[in-house]
Amino acid sequence: MKKLAFIMVTVFLNTALFSCTPNSIVENSTEQACCDGEDNKPPPPPPPPSDD
Repeated sequence: MKKLAFIMVTVFLNTALFSCTPNSIVENSTEQACCDGEDNKPPPPPPPPSDD
């Protein structure tokens, strides 16, 4: 019974640690954050004023 519990905990920890990679987090967050998945992106902000 202890072996079964150990195996289940090991599988759970492996799943939790390796299920989400930084690349997938970045890819998912940029799609959701910008325009709800549409291809129309807002224009970039204007350049800052110069001090000349």
